[in-house]
Amino acid sequence: MNTIVFLVMLGIGIWFWQDSLRSREIAIFYARQYCQSMNYQILDETVAVKKLKPGRNLLGNFAFYRHYGFEFSLNGYDRYNGNVFLIGQKPTSIQLNHPDGIIIHEIQN
Repeated sequence: MNTIVFLVMLGIGIWFWQDSLRSREIAIFYARQYCQSMNYQILDETVAVKKLKPGRNLLGNFAFYRHYGFEFSLNGYDRYNGNVFLIGQKPTSIQLNHPDGIIIHEIQN
């Protein structure tokens, strides 16, 4: 019985790890794509998890709400913060904390 519980927990852990890696790749892709469309530079070419919580998607199914942070630059000499929000593996919005004001872009899937 203990072996079965261990294998189930191991399987859940591996699934969560794979799901998190895929979500991170999606967040990096959308952050990079949006920054390029605005002629900004995404710094460090990565994102970091700021918040993770369980919830439900628009269909009522279980999904994780993920909030990723990243940094971008207007000219290569400055640093500003940005955020990517995902429900499951679907990006919902990108926020750039631009010096002239916050830019929020809703992503239509």
